Amino acid sequence: MIRPRRYWEIDCLRGLAVGLMLVSNFLFDLFFFAGRRQLESAGLDWFARLVAGLFILLAGLSLTISRARGADFPHFLGRGLKLIGLGLLISLATWLAAGDQMVVFGVLHLIGLGTILAWPLLDRPWPSLGAGIAILLLTPFARRIFLAHPWFLWLGLRTPNFASVDYTPLIPWLGPLLLGIFLGQRLYPAGQRRWPLGDAPPGRLRLLAASGRHSLLIYLSHQPLFLSALFLARRWGWL
Repeated sequence: MIRPRRYWEIDCLRGLAVGLMLVSNFLFDLFFFAGRRQLESAGLDWFARLVAGLFILLAGLSLTISRARGADFPHFLGRGLKLIGLGLLISLATWLAAGDQMVVFGVLHLIGLGTILAWPLLDRPWPSLGAGIAILLLTPFARRIFLAHPWFLWLGLRTPNFASVDYTPLIPWLGPLLLGIFLGQRLYPAGQRRWPLGDAPPGRLRLLAASGRHSLLIYLSHQPLFLSALFLARRWGWL
């Protein structure tokens, strides 16, 4: 079976997001787990949001390429359920590590559910754009709503004292995914580039592209490595 050709520029952008994520999450771990309170800032919070937004935007863009290459709804359903399942494993792991600030609905939950929900819009770039913008515009209103029960945390409606180490609900984060679908349709119509770039990245970008190709593996493995390193650093008196 011939594997579908990947676009190295997308892998490079995803690899860039991976690198920025490693920086962002390591700084957060120093703050949250190692007690480095001086790292708390609005700038770090916005940096983390921009990194998450880039990941989600690229996920939406990639969905359109998969669809153009013939992927059907069962494919997207299976992919979405797999990501949701991995997200649930992260929920369990963060419950053990962070207690009541566990990941209830994080990036993998969002991309998994978004992969399923976005199916009707994968061939409709302008409705995708409109829906993405509408969801982003709903964000200020959703943040003013607090419910007594956590049943709609996935949607973006919080309880009064809710806190999580990673919270990416449908409002607003489905918005960037839908904007990514619009960009995918415009930049890669019928799954093909609009411009010639060659089949392989320049030499200096190969490591970045490789990181992008293995972004899910890096995402799943980096926090256990970071937390193990912090544990050893504290035990040896380095922190």
